[in-house]
Amino acid sequence: MGLAAVPWRRVLAASAGPDVVDVSGTDPAAMVAAALAGLGGMQRFVSQGDYVVIKPNAAFANPPEWGTTTHPQTVVAVARACLAAGAKRVLVLEYPQAKGQKCLERCGLAGALDGLADVSVRLLEGKKDFRRVEIPGGVATQEVDVAKAVLSADVLISVAAAKAHTATGVSFGLKNAMGLIYDREAFHTRFDLHQAVADLGRVVRPHLSIVDATRALLTNGPAGPGETATPGRMVAGTASASVDAYSLTLARFNQRQLTPEDARHILLASKAGLGEIDLAKLGISRVQA
Repeated sequence: MGLAAVPWRRVLAASAGPDVVDVSGTDPAAMVAAALAGLGGMQRFVSQGDYVVIKPNAAFANPPEWGTTTHPQTVVAVARACLAAGAKRVLVLEYPQAKGQKCLERCGLAGALDGLADVSVRLLEGKKDFRRVEIPGGVATQEVDVAKAVLSADVLISVAAAKAHTATGVSFGLKNAMGLIYDREAFHTRFDLHQAVADLGRVVRPHLSIVDATRALLTNGPAGPGETATPGRMVAGTASASVDAYSLTLARFNQRQLTPEDARHILLASKAGLGEIDLAKLGISRVQA
């Protein structure tokens, strides 16, 4: 039996708006609202009756102040916006790197989502939760085991934390997708990690990518603890490589002002068609929330 093909991905309605929205502020909910408004509203992404998967970064059992996880109120705001746009079901999905429930509790996500109707949280556990799919055009790998919950979703939204990473320079939206695959170790040990992340982006391709830089981990990522900052920014767009490339400008990660050449998976993802990374060629809207 051959590998499964990735299900058809909904084509978004065309927009004359910006490629990337950069929101400054202090209130995550207001910042999410401003970012969505700049991109045409959540209704551009979510339709009545949709099943939506939100992928935050909640894989570490660390306190929010460490900056290793997505701000819980950012996740809540995105989930609420999906429901307001007509989503029938919203699933917050993560593959934790420690005891799952402890990750959710310590990062603040469990408490933030408690009682939010029609929103559930699921922690991926074992091989049964994944399905092998082909990666057309893959260079480092031509197949990968992806969470079944993603493959059956109508809409996928990435809500990544902004943080440094010892192996890839940064961990933003593109790297966040590794929390949806079964064998992460293979990416680190068997493949060129940068190329493998870019390959993964061909099949795990969010309709909406948000990088939460309300706070940021600048060193010793992805798990911390390390130097942190509060850029007070949120970046959103439809092309993960474009959002990630712009997010490099928000802070000095690993004590350097990085470019896509330094975080090579972003460069390779752009070459794979996952977004323009020349900021001079992007339509960028900067707003205050």
